[in-house]
Amino acid sequence: MKYWLIPSVILILCLLSILTLSSIAPTLAPKQLIFFMIGFGIFFLVSKIQFRRLLKLSLIFYLANIVLLVVVLLLAPITRGTSRWIDISGLFAVQPSQLAIPATSLFLIDYFKNKSLTNIKNLLLFLILTAIPGLLIFIEPDLGTTVVYLTSIAVIIFLSKTNIRHIAPLIFLGITGIIFSWNFVLQPYQKSRITSFISPYEDQDASYNAQQSLIAAGSGKLTGKGLGQGIQSHLRFLPERQTDFVFASFAEEFGFIGSTLLIFLYFVLIGAMISTADQSHKNTEKYFCYVASIMTTFQIGVNIGMNTGILPITGITLPFISYGGSSILSLICMFGIIQSIRINQKQKVTLHLL
Repeated sequence: MKYWLIPSVILILCLLSILTLSSIAPTLAPKQLIFFMIGFGIFFLVSKIQFRRLLKLSLIFYLANIVLLVVVLLLAPITRGTSRWIDISGLFAVQPSQLAIPATSLFLIDYFKNKSLTNIKNLLLFLILTAIPGLLIFIEPDLGTTVVYLTSIAVIIFLSKTNIRHIAPLIFLGITGIIFSWNFVLQPYQKSRITSFISPYEDQDASYNAQQSLIAAGSGKLTGKGLGQGIQSHLRFLPERQTDFVFASFAEEFGFIGSTLLIFLYFVLIGAMISTADQSHKNTEKYFCYVASIMTTFQIGVNIGMNTGILPITGITLPFISYGGSSILSLICMFGIIQSIRINQKQKVTLHLL
């Protein structure tokens, strides 16, 4: 097993992120570099911890994340109509919602490892424990992260072979939640993102971001305009060029060839996670690998989809490319755990050969 594969791909993605940010947002590139340096330290530290020991600490991770999410709602300042970040001494901000998936998935995988989700009581308890962080994230409000969180955690239910007759009520509950949220929870700007995607020419203001993103991505053509030559990002026609729409910025300067290389790197990363899951003999390891792969795939797919006009804008960032310390920390922790599983598998194979 090529245990160096994951850190190598992450390193290449980090370099591409720094390169892109140095062009479109030069002041943020040094900060991103610091995030990556700290992140790699965390990656190698976490990779040295055995997965079973992380599971023993999972309840602490879960409760700590809930506490941080409550602190965000009570104390965090409102920025652009939402409260998501805890400011640390004015140096950087932490977004606890980004840590919800690794913290919650570890806890649920450990807590239900000997409990069947075909049992309705266990399933209800699973849903309640999942809903607590989910609701706290949703009312920030952070619709994009909520969708990623619920989609990733839902994988555990399907892997656990839940009774098919329990699925219909869950679907009904989901539809009811969507209708309720649309009428009573979602902010006007969140609704406009969806309606503008359905009818982009009826509300030009609401669809402005999507239109500029599509122009930027398409103008890169085959080989791109070149580093530092992107018009949409440099002239600030493209909003949030360093986070939500970083793929459009990347495509404008590196073109179709560069974008294809980026997507190929993601395929390699996701393939490594699926391979790790397939080679694992423990359901706890297998489930975590699949949760991580679904989370990463979903984020990549949605971000690229909204950058190219295929999906509505949801505020989901592009893994390892978008600017942001909390996103990097969350991803690094996830992949550090995956790396720990891979190293443990390699050691078992070595011992077996001996």
